[in-house]
Amino acid sequence: MTPPTTSRRRPWTTPAAGAALGAVALGLVLTTTTYAVPAAAGAPLPRAVVAAPASASPCTPWQTQQAVPRGVTLTPRVFPTDEHAAAAAPPTVVSTSPSPQVSSPAGTKKPPKARLVCRNAPPTPFAHPAWEPETVVGGSRLAETGVLVDRPVSVPAPPEVYDVSYVVADLDTGEILAAKSPHAWLRPASTLKTLTALTLMPRLDPHQVVVAGQDAQDAAGSRVGILAGNRYPVSSLFDAMLMFSANDAVYALADAAGGYEQTVALMNDKAAEVGAHDTLTVDPSGLDDGAQRSSAYDLALIGRDAMRLPAFRATITKRDAVFPGGKDKNGKVWPAFHVYNINELLRHYPGAIGIKPGRTDRAQHTFIGAATRGGRTLVVSQMGSVTGSWKPTAALLDWGFANADRVTPVGRLVEPGEASSPSPAPTLPTLPTDGATGTGTTGPGTAGALGATGTPAPVATAETTSADRTSSLVVLAGAGVVITTAVGVLALVLRRRSRA
Repeated sequence: MTPPTTSRRRPWTTPAAGAALGAVALGLVLTTTTYAVPAAAGAPLPRAVVAAPASASPCTPWQTQQAVPRGVTLTPRVFPTDEHAAAAAPPTVVSTSPSPQVSSPAGTKKPPKARLVCRNAPPTPFAHPAWEPETVVGGSRLAETGVLVDRPVSVPAPPEVYDVSYVVADLDTGEILAAKSPHAWLRPASTLKTLTALTLMPRLDPHQVVVAGQDAQDAAGSRVGILAGNRYPVSSLFDAMLMFSANDAVYALADAAGGYEQTVALMNDKAAEVGAHDTLTVDPSGLDDGAQRSSAYDLALIGRDAMRLPAFRATITKRDAVFPGGKDKNGKVWPAFHVYNINELLRHYPGAIGIKPGRTDRAQHTFIGAATRGGRTLVVSQMGSVTGSWKPTAALLDWGFANADRVTPVGRLVEPGEASSPSPAPTLPTLPTDGATGTGTTGPGTAGALGATGTPAPVATAETTSADRTSSLVVLAGAGVVITTAVGVLALVLRRRSRA
């Protein structure tokens, strides 16, 4: 006989434990929601990011990497329009009939991919304050960036060139016919030697003889070949500096003028005197040293003032000159030799009368040029170009000569002693961040939390950090574990008693 089945009630502890666990889970969800950062409340929480290894670029800092399609041959850059035309040209069509897609047989080479080349990139101007337009040297329009020209519709725009900055001006009147970012701060390279000559030519006797030092012989960059301990006339050193852009000749001239530091100080004083306030000389040779800088406006201004020196004007138009030889440290005697003028504009542009080219890695190509045509003399200064061709200079000169009487000047080259340094534009005050008054406190004359404007000051909310959120979650989770354990123990005890 089967004994009757005794009905057993489910102990109340089981639903109680489930309820406790549900409460703990709900608490965790609510806590996480409460402490979560809203999407519009600031930056997201930091995450651990594994940085991918950076591949070393084969290009130098003054270059950019460019992909060249197969079959394309790079040529020296002259005008940006040349590249525009090449990019817009339709691709060469090999066959117009469709061909079925067939797999390449084993061993067939794939067509070569586009090759990567390093090409010189235009330099980025130095950062400088925004100026009050009415205090900008040469006129308020010159504070602008980009191409500046005031022309009627019948006058074509200036030619498109690679220059980051340029100025086209009348050398005699100083009127600026066109410009591009004329006051941008850029590295001048060897065009700075124009300021070196403007500073030192009036101070040094051309017949003075200088004994070259070791620093001159060890000069970096372009050199004429000065030998330490040998004697050189100042006039020959100026020839080498302006015609051949010899850095060793610069340092020998600096020694004759009182030393390197003295020459740098004299050049900075001269720049301020003529109104070239964008210019800072660090190395009188023009090498990329420190924050050395100038602008296209300053180079045009310096070139114009240097052209007023008969000795300077005569030197820069020489095609070649004889430079003295000497004896080296081993006793070998070197005979005198010819130095030539590296200014390509003199050889190619009719009427060219100067002035000075320059190039360094970080400055790229810079230039000051001048030419006379029909009784008018123009000066062109160019900075930050990726081409060393004389043709862009010629194009700017051609435009200037053709349109000088048909455009309105956008500014002018000032006279020495006329212009002071420009004034920085006022900056907007910083907006208050901790109250309407900007101080976050209530002072005399305020009512409670009202600021000076009568607007209630915002109430700062307590900031919750990630550490606070973490500690709260840990406490709540621990409490849940304790409650769950207690309920489980109580259920076990009651069950044993019921069995007994």
